[in-house]
Amino acid sequence: MIYRDVQFNLIFIEGEGNVARMPTHGGIYAEIHWPTRSIRIGETGNSMRGRNRSHMRWADKHRNGTHNEKEANRQGIIVELAKKWGSEGLEYYVITEDPRVREDRELRVDCEKQLHQWARVQTEFRNFNTQRGYRTRN
Repeated sequence: MIYRDVQFNLIFIEGEGNVARMPTHGGIYAEIHWPTRSIRIGETGNSMRGRNRSHMRWADKHRNGTHNEKEANRQGIIVELAKKWGSEGLEYYVITEDPRVREDRELRVDCEKQLHQWARVQTEFRNFNTQRGYRTRN
């Protein structure tokens, strides 16, 4: 898929989404939970590897029950998945690391919004993009 002259990789092959091989710079990524065939798309202006490693730690803390009380009481479909599975079955894929997307937050968020629309209509994965508004982080 191409959007605003940015090429997106939307081919996710089970067993090939290794967080350790992700770039240490920004971009847009997909988080796939293979046991439930779920997808979540995210963006960062910083390290995709670091961001997704922190997601894995977060999920494992939910599964192990080691979060603080406020975090442990969170609810939602992603939290419920994390409580059951932790990071087991999660794989991460680079959708784009185009330098324009890495450097331009507005373009990156616009591309992420387009990918969220795609995730709502595709039929291969359960859509776990729960984001309604867009944050102001990098």
